Amino acid sequence: MSFKRILVSGAAAVIAISAVLGATQQSSAGSLSPGEAAAIAGIGGFIVGATIAGSQPAYHGHYFGGYQPASSWEAHVARCYARFRSYDHRTDTYRGFDGHYHYCRL
Repeated sequence: MSFKRILVSGAAAVIAISAVLGATQQSSAGSLSPGEAAAIAGIGGFIVGATIAGSQPAYHGHYFGGYQPASSWEAHVARCYARFRSYDHRTDTYRGFDGHYHYCRL
């Protein structure tokens, strides 16, 4: 996941949490100061952003990131999954920018 996506998702979480904290009424006893509320919102946004960034995309159970593939077909499938996000190993095709399906020739 790119740093830009992590940063945007964290910022969105911080804005959402800040809006929720700003909309609630403060209690008379033991209320948080605005600085404390902002710190809590920032920590919450960091946690939500890290959770979103930590999730791995699903490759239909065929993720070849940690070892060498056993056959040339597995190596081909690994290259196609790495290159094309819409790749389907059952048909050996991917959807191109033109909207049509193409065979993976890697």
